[in-house]
Order: sequence, then C-alpha cells, then structure tokens
Amino acid sequence: MIKLIASDIDGTLVKEGSHEIDPAYYDVIRELKEAGIIFCACSGRQYHSMMELFKPVADDIYFIASNGTVVRTRDRVLHSWKIDPELYLPLIERLRTIEGAEIVVEGPDVSWIEGTETPIAKMMSNNYRYAVENVDDLTAIPTDNIIKISVHHPNVEKATRGLDQSSRAKNLAMTISGAEWLDIFAKEAGKGEAFALLQEYLGIGQEETVYFGDNLNDLTAFHEAGVAATVANARSEMQDAADIVERSFSDLGVLKELRHILDLHKRFEAEGSV
Repeated sequence: MIKLIASDIDGTLVKEGSHEIDPAYYDVIRELKEAGIIFCACSGRQYHSMMELFKPVADDIYFIASNGTVVRTRDRVLHSWKIDPELYLPLIERLRTIEGAEIVVEGPDVSWIEGTETPIAKMMSNNYRYAVENVDDLTAIPTDNIIKISVHHPNVEKATRGLDQSSRAKNLAMTISGAEWLDIFAKEAGKGEAFALLQEYLGIGQEETVYFGDNLNDLTAFHEAGVAATVANARSEMQDAADIVERSFSDLGVLKELRHILDLHKRFEAEGSV
C-alpha cells in the first residue's frame, strides 16, 4: 500500500511561476492524511514560497524545498545541504559572464538578488512569493549558509552549456528545473536524495511511495520512488521514464491520480487488506 506521496509543484500542480493552486488539492491532502498517507510538496522553490502556497494544509505535510537541499516540516528543519563557501565566489563570477543570465542565491529562509527593480526581483517577489533580500553585490553576502544558486535565462540550457565542466563545478550538482531555470547546489543534495532521506526518517519503504514530477530535476526522485508519475505537459524524457503519465497540470492530472490512490486505499481497507 502507498504510504508516502511527493509531488513537484511548477508544471506538475500549477503553471510555472504561478501562486494559484486548485483548492481541491487541499481537500485531497486532508483526505490522504485521514487515510494514513503522507503528502510531501517537493520543489525547486524556496520554502517560504511553498509554505504560502500550501498554507491551509502546511501543518499536515512535509516539504522538500530548494531542489532537494532542505527537508522540513512547518516547524522543524530535518536536514539541509549547503554549498561549500570556497566554491561560491568563483561560481558567481563565472555566472556573471553569461550574457542575459540573472542570478538568485538562496539560503534556507531568504533569497538574495542584485537590484530592486529588475524583472527577476519582481518575478521572485510577486509571482513566486519568495522572501527576498535585495543587495548591491552577491559576492558581499555571507557565504556560510547558501543552499542553492539559480540561473534564470530565456534559453538556459544553451546559455549554461559547458558550465559543469570546470574543475570547481564538478563538485556541485546542476540540473534544469524549469523552462528557463538552472539550479546549482551541493553534489550530495537533490530531490532524489532528499526523498530517500524522508523515506528513511519516516520508516517507509521505497515500494510504498509515489512521486509526481515533470522536469529533469525530478528524475533522481523517480529513481527513489516505487511509482514514478508525470503529466502530459512534462518533458519527453520524464514521460519516457514514468510509470504513469496523467493529464496535464491544467487538467488536474495529479489530483485525479491522488483521488484514484485514495479510492484504492478505501477499497483495500474495506476488504481488510490494509
């Protein structure tokens, strides 16, 4: 039986960059909890943004935030992975050489962005609802608690090609996390690593889990799930890797599958198989 379900957010539950989710998801999360099934929101987003999105049920779920660099509940951080401070400054300088790239640096509780009126600053504050601190220089912030660096670019895969070939970059993980996003974090971190850690913490076996995701940063979590599920709007690589391809996020494909899981659970419970 399924005991743990985790789902990506952008492109899986909502339109990328949106802060509006169908309220029916709150209802089904509550029903899952009543049935003894744990729900975990798993995203490249900052925890603050995720908590705001899931505020009505935030006390009932787990969070894997910032692309698998933070595992937590609303009240407590269970684990986090940080970027080696010695790698931070050279990486920022290298990213600044990418024409058209915008950089967002994340700590567990706040994100730093250069400037206040830039499009990226407005997008992170208004669309994603990040807790943002605007600074003059990203190389001047404290470097001992940085968990992720994000690069935003309209053609991010082409713009960042070869970035992972430098000697320093080889000590970091890099993954495409959206149509215009590349995330960089500690090599030991990632959605798959965080999902496995949560399973161990909860005492739940891999075969008792389901993971929903749509982009390449979800692939490691697919490998840690009993059932890997995606949506019709997902990248082709994710559809090829998935056990289940549901309807698109706009057609509430994940909601449909969650209700199906609940129906199966109730049926097995009635038959005395749970």
